[in-house]
Parts: sequence; structure tokens; C-alpha cells
Amino acid sequence: MNVCLNTCTKIALSLGIVVLVGCQSLPIPPSQDSKKSPSSEKPETKTPSGVIITPYEREEIQRKKMQVVIPEQRKAQQFEDGRQLPAFKKLMQNAQLAYKQGKWNETEAAALQAQRLAPQSAETFLYLALVAQKKNKPMNAEALAQRGLSYAQSNAMKKQLWLVILKAAQQQNDQKTIQQAQKALKQ
Repeated sequence: MNVCLNTCTKIALSLGIVVLVGCQSLPIPPSQDSKKSPSSEKPETKTPSGVIITPYEREEIQRKKMQVVIPEQRKAQQFEDGRQLPAFKKLMQNAQLAYKQGKWNETEAAALQAQRLAPQSAETFLYLALVAQKKNKPMNAEALAQRGLSYAQSNAMKKQLWLVILKAAQQQNDQKTIQQAQKALKQ
């Protein structure tokens, strides 16, 4: 009986292995999705690297006309960085008054505070350069005036800044800067 049981077990085991191996080698039946009509198939292109390129259908790309809105053209305006603030105007008035009274430290303090409100104001650089000139610091005066020139918009402001540069260059005996300033003042 042991022999029969042993033989039956071997047969069952062998039959199970044959069935498993047979199932794995059977071809998979094609699914219903792959049975598309030839007209709906997308053309595929293979590249030399093996990448398959499938282009989009033309219906997917939709073109619509866009309405273009052109913003209004602004007239050339001056910078609006704080020069219109009442506090800036008051500080610049204080700086002018202190400068006329010969109070260099007060002029400098007011111009520095005004500069914090409007950092691109050429007027603040002008007063700071004038104070540096009065304090006998021609290099600082020239540097401040040069920086003010980069923000100056009116010819009158440019002329005042070039005058400060000319005086500072004369104090330093810098012939190249003197000639440059004189040339700018003639124009």
C-alpha cells in the first residue's frame, strides 16, 4: 500500500508540473482592444535607438484666435520712487535751508534721510556732494556727483553736478576729469 501511495503521489506531482509548464507556454489570446480597425490605428515610427514615436491625431490640437490687449502707451515720465512724498519734500527743504545757513552736518543728515525715501533722486546726491566739498573731501564729492549724474534727468541738475565734479577735480589737480567736466558743461 505504501508503494501504491508513493507511486500515486509521484504521478500526481509529475502531472501537476506538466500542467504548470504547459500553461506557461500557451500563447495569450489577443484582447478585444487590440482588434481595432486599420483606419483608427496611429502610425508609429521607430528610431535607430529603438524609441517608438506615435504622433498625435490632428483633432487633438485645437487652434483658437486669441484676443490681444495692447496696454496704453505712457508718455515718458520721471521716476516715481518717492520724490512725490511730502516727507521727502520737507527733508529736502530742510537740507536747502541748512545748506544756506552753512550747517553742513544738518544738511548732510537731512539729505541722507531724504535719500532713504527716494534712493534714485539726483538732488540728494547733489547736496551730499556739496557738503563733502565744503568739508574738504573732494574725492567723496566727485564720487557722489558722478552717482547723481546717473539719476539726473534735467539738464539743470546735470549742470550743477558737473560743476561739483569740476571743482572737486580742480582741488585734486586731476586734468583728465577737469577736461571731461569742461566738455560736458559746454554741451
